[in-house]
Amino acid sequence: MSGRVKASARVGAFAAGPGRSAVGSGGSGVSAVGSGGRWFAVDIARIMGLPERLRTLWPHELMPRTEAAETTSAGVRAMGVTPDAGREITETVMLGESAGRDSKRGPDVLTAWLTGFTAELNLTRSRITIVISSGDETAHLEVSLCDDICLAILVLHGEGFEEFEGFELLRRLEPSELGRVTEELCSLVEKDCVLTLTYLSEAEVAGMEFLHRVDGTWARPTLERDGETITVGPERSLEANAVRVLLAATLTRLQTTTGRRP
Repeated sequence: MSGRVKASARVGAFAAGPGRSAVGSGGSGVSAVGSGGRWFAVDIARIMGLPERLRTLWPHELMPRTEAAETTSAGVRAMGVTPDAGREITETVMLGESAGRDSKRGPDVLTAWLTGFTAELNLTRSRITIVISSGDETAHLEVSLCDDICLAILVLHGEGFEEFEGFELLRRLEPSELGRVTEELCSLVEKDCVLTLTYLSEAEVAGMEFLHRVDGTWARPTLERDGETITVGPERSLEANAVRVLLAATLTRLQTTTGRRP
């Protein structure tokens, strides 16, 4: 099985979650997004089509460039998808479902869902950035924490993820699900890799953590500071659930240092 096919299979299983198909059809797919049970892949052109007041809420690191949006629009049109009349917004492509002329999805409903998802970013109390990279394959996850929900935006790029380059995957998560989802995300990167986690809250709590995986075993490097210089010391081996433990500790710190809105 080629690397690209293997990557597609891994991402399809990851997106579907335990016991779920990758996507539903039409209306059922939109309902699934609302319930937070699945990832939906949204093309760059649709994100760029958001009103300016909403685009400013999108994580800066993941805001598509205009030229990238134009490239994606052309690519999707080449697959046979016709943009809405009068608007350069292509139809959303779901994981596991091919784009074609016979698509029955409602673009207006999907655009409304994306608009609502983006508007919720304005309620963010804290933000966690997780980057898992082997050098050849990278998963970049931005998580915005509201009072009782996480808004997750995922970008996959690099070796084996070429077909996902023009899309960002969106999902609503319960905070208790974030550790498991991050573990599943780590499984998409098959090679030795480094996980970098940074966090920042409105209570001015910030931090950075690193985990290093070699041959399937996680370790934490020792960071030593000497004046303005930071060096990496010996690594300490961790248990198999290191990623979940790290996420749980980070969430606990953010939740206990950020008071609820009045």
